[in-house]
Amino acid sequence: MDFNFKTYQVVKLKKYFKNNGLFFLFHSTKLNLTKWTLIEQNLKKLKLGYYKPLNKTTIKTFKNSIYKNFGSNIVGFILFINARYKTTTLSLLSVIKSLKPSFTLISVKLNNNIYSTTQIKGLNELSYKKSMFTLYKVLDKQLKTSYVLTNKKKTSK
Repeated sequence: MDFNFKTYQVVKLKKYFKNNGLFFLFHSTKLNLTKWTLIEQNLKKLKLGYYKPLNKTTIKTFKNSIYKNFGSNIVGFILFINARYKTTTLSLLSVIKSLKPSFTLISVKLNNNIYSTTQIKGLNELSYKKSMFTLYKVLDKQLKTSYVLTNKKKTSK
């Protein structure tokens, strides 16, 4: 099988989007081999994996998908970086700081939505479990306070 065949690359890109719920899209300049090996080692230390798609096939795939408006942002060398292990919790600021010398963050794909850097400015952690736990705590507190308030009204009559 020819792995450089464009239809194979398109299928591989679609499969990557379907299987990975969270990943970062970074823009980078082309690097020589020694710098690239250092970056690969840094990614491995951070427990991150990467995928380098072809630009033309990426743009073509985006034009035929639900990400039509995002295709114009892909110009140059693009990397998709994701967590290598599902249990890894990622701090957005630490990932950006560690990769900042060689990459710039374009956006984040999270649950079939692509968010730009301006949309995720206030976001610190990208852990689904922690976010759901915080939401549960807030809802629990709100329910308890509303119960206390309604319970007092009934007893005062």
